[in-house]
Amino acid sequence: MASSLGRLARLTLFSGPNCSLCDVAKAELAKIRQTRQFQLETINIQDKGREKWKKKYVYWIPALHIDGKEVAKGRWDATHVNQALDLWEKEQQQKTDGEA
Repeated sequence: MASSLGRLARLTLFSGPNCSLCDVAKAELAKIRQTRQFQLETINIQDKGREKWKKKYVYWIPALHIDGKEVAKGRWDATHVNQALDLWEKEQQQKTDGEA
């Protein structure tokens, strides 16, 4: 559906070092990527300059945003992300229909 909309969802994964849940989240995103296209940026909240994100997510990584909107934090799976992507695509379609 994303190709018909003309843009891909922008996912941001907030992660950290030595985080087993983050490893699981990355594997779940890899599963999703087999059937859906999206842009992915991974941010290590421990990196210099990421203090804002560290303060927000220090106890909640992995956290995931779609186009800047938080859709998951802590323990989550591919099903949850696919539902969030479905909703994002529906919202994008409604915006496109509203402009027509």
